[in-house]
Amino acid sequence: MKEMIATGKTLEEIREKWSQEWGCDPKELQIETIEKPGVFNRLYKVNVILSEPVKQDILQEDAREEDTRVVWDEVRYTIYPGSQVQSIIPYPQAGKLFMLGNEIAYEMPVNKGDTFEFYPLVQQGELSWQIAVEPDGSKAVARVRHARAGKFVLTNSLPNYSQLVLEQHVSWDAFPEPDELPTEADLLKQIEESGIVHGIKSNLWANFMDVDGESEIVIAEATLPIPTVQPQLIDYVGEPVFQNEESNEDKIDYFACKIVLCQKDDTLARKIPGKEGIPGTNIFGKATQVDKIKDFIITLKKNVYLTENMEVKASCSGTPVRVNKNTYLVENAFILNKDVDLSTGSIDFPGDVFIGGNVADGLYVHSSGTIKVQGSVSGADIKAETGLVVRNNIIASKILVGEKHVSISEFIKTMHEVSEELTLCVHQIEQLQGASTNTSVGQLFKVILEKNFQQLPKKVEELERLLNSQEPGFVSQELDLAIRSMKHFMIGLGPLQLKDTLYLKNALKIIGFFMATKGLAASVSVLCDVSYVQNSEIGCAGDFFCHKGVYNSILKIEGGIKIHGVCRGGEISCSGDLYIWELGGSNISATTIKASKNSHINIEFCHANIKIFIGKELIKIDEPAQKIDIFRDKGNLQVGKLRWDGSTR
Repeated sequence: MKEMIATGKTLEEIREKWSQEWGCDPKELQIETIEKPGVFNRLYKVNVILSEPVKQDILQEDAREEDTRVVWDEVRYTIYPGSQVQSIIPYPQAGKLFMLGNEIAYEMPVNKGDTFEFYPLVQQGELSWQIAVEPDGSKAVARVRHARAGKFVLTNSLPNYSQLVLEQHVSWDAFPEPDELPTEADLLKQIEESGIVHGIKSNLWANFMDVDGESEIVIAEATLPIPTVQPQLIDYVGEPVFQNEESNEDKIDYFACKIVLCQKDDTLARKIPGKEGIPGTNIFGKATQVDKIKDFIITLKKNVYLTENMEVKASCSGTPVRVNKNTYLVENAFILNKDVDLSTGSIDFPGDVFIGGNVADGLYVHSSGTIKVQGSVSGADIKAETGLVVRNNIIASKILVGEKHVSISEFIKTMHEVSEELTLCVHQIEQLQGASTNTSVGQLFKVILEKNFQQLPKKVEELERLLNSQEPGFVSQELDLAIRSMKHFMIGLGPLQLKDTLYLKNALKIIGFFMATKGLAASVSVLCDVSYVQNSEIGCAGDFFCHKGVYNSILKIEGGIKIHGVCRGGEISCSGDLYIWELGGSNISATTIKASKNSHINIEFCHANIKIFIGKELIKIDEPAQKIDIFRDKGNLQVGKLRWDGSTR
């Protein structure tokens, strides 16, 4: 008895292997499973046992078993199955199997004494092709048939298995290719005769010889053309006003309830350049043409410019207009010869605005330029950046002229106050340094801030807030750093971190240079020119001029004020000079005037109950007066006035 521990993927595989190893029939083997496949081991582990025959007659019977024999007669193989063969499976791809003159196509049982004939497939070798060309010359394809020379050979020794599979026992015996087969020269000649001269593939003959059976091989392909990319205009404005190229700008209607606005340097259109195409070539060598490039020119009218990147941009704020297909302009004025009411809606326009009628309650008119109103403004909101003219009354409205300049003016004013107080603070620190050599500069700075300049840190914080709202380019990098350094040394534990007053002095020096160079240049000449104002609030970065009167209103004017009429009630603030024909009135609320310390004030007629602040100094007018003249002479405040009985003017 034979016994062996073996492993394998399947029990059949193990049985087949050891039956061949021990030269026995697989059925004679006894398989005892020791371990089945698992997660860590994918193989069977078994005990293979071959029992030896006990009886002598069995040995004699095995000795009489016949082996499978094969006889070749140069035409066919005659197969004599052994005594153990129970079935035979043909292999049609290698040849035909016959029994008693009948072809066998499927597995067939084998009986004792059966004989089979196997005629192997013999090929003499064949190579042929057919070339098909696309009508447009884009491609040529060959249908190749290649049969290799040779024959199938059956092995001389077949095993005495129960199942005889011919496929496992045949092999291919190749012959030399016949001399009469087509050659590479024949292929190239046929290609030339087909008129193919371009795009022929390399290694064609090697590809033909690699074919085993039938296959399609691309012989040649055309070089495809690269199409022309036409230039494009990407428009951001809208449909053109005129469809034809010739147009009259004077006929453009700019009025619309909803206005499309643009800011300075906004992109109105973009031209994407075209690219000339590259012609192709078909397999016959003929060129494949491409479209010619069709370029166009962008026509620039007023208030637009063209960048290097072929972008049409606005040179000012306003209404962009696409006059025709490739023509652009920006109109920086909006003219409305009617009232601003619910039928028109409010106006927000980046250029000048001219209104021929009134502005109704609840609406607004905003402009980055000048606003001119021929009628009245009632219960409305008006914002004009460079100037305002209202020919009739302003009633219960809010007016702001030069909003950006107001911010600049406030920035400069706050900077001036911080500079004055910080200069005094530094001076006091240096005085105390001489008397107290053991105390650090930071400690002295902290004590002086808390005792004498309690509002200075808040003013510096406000200065930084105003700094952040300024337009780029107005504030230098040095000034930005100086203001932020001052805040650093004044907020929280910052005062104690100060090692030397030199840091504060340098900041003051930078502020002083800015005030000397840009402080005066920042003032603007915007003008708010009105006729009559009542119960309104007006802010202006420049001068204010009123033809008739101002009643119960609040005026905040950065420039000078001239009121050629009556001013009664409310509050007036100005940074420049002030002239009023008649101020105040009997039996009405107090009228307050706040002017800068260097303002020059002239009042022709003044009623009682008037408060006038000149800087931080207060002047009360408790009785009627005329010809009031308030000014400073060598730093001293001077007040001149005459008595007035309040009756005649």
